[in-house]
Amino acid sequence: MTAHPVLRDMGSAWLVPLADLSMILFIITAAALSAQNPAPLQEHMREGGFAQGAAMAVFVDAPGGPALAEWLAVRPPGPGELLTLEARYAAGERAQVDARAHELAAQAIAAGVEPRVILQAAPAGSARSTLRAVIAHDADPPAP
Repeated sequence: MTAHPVLRDMGSAWLVPLADLSMILFIITAAALSAQNPAPLQEHMREGGFAQGAAMAVFVDAPGGPALAEWLAVRPPGPGELLTLEARYAAGERAQVDARAHELAAQAIAAGVEPRVILQAAPAGSARSTLRAVIAHDADPPAP
């Protein structure tokens, strides 16, 4: 039994229209992505946020918890990862939180990790200061 002559002659000719359609889809997707509004990121930066990648590991400075140096011994930053100390202070606690952030930075440096330290006011209405260390694939934010 032989194949129909039209089907036999098709061969791989159907690949050309498929490649064309793929290219059209790629161009439409690229155009849509380039037209997206970057306003949410710009708004975040205006509100005092900072650029940061997705956290790979998080350490929260809390009473009774492990020391930062112990945590870094278990989970050191890998290639391309940056340790960021995020210190957010409530009203009237800036000096204490700043001092603690620099204590943690000294611990990290002693452990062989150069941290980035970010000190900023806690969100409005927050009565609690927080300090955490984050390891992320990250880069320093661009200057405004």
